[in-house]
Amino acid sequence: MRVFMLCLCVALAGCASGVHMRNPMTGATATCGPFPSGTRDPGLSQMVAEQREERCISDFQRQGYERVNN
Repeated sequence: MRVFMLCLCVALAGCASGVHMRNPMTGATATCGPFPSGTRDPGLSQMVAEQREERCISDFQRQGYERVNN
């Protein structure tokens, strides 16, 4: 399982540019992530970073922001 999680983390590392958000009413922009990992377990680090990114996205969506395609 650890090997799978490590491979997954390595594969996703190239996608760590963050999620760009834009408020269509105001034109304001924001970026959620990438979030640094702070633990020694790469699987746990990736999971925590993904949760923080999703929480950030949800917070901005509640404020009227939408995801922007890069």
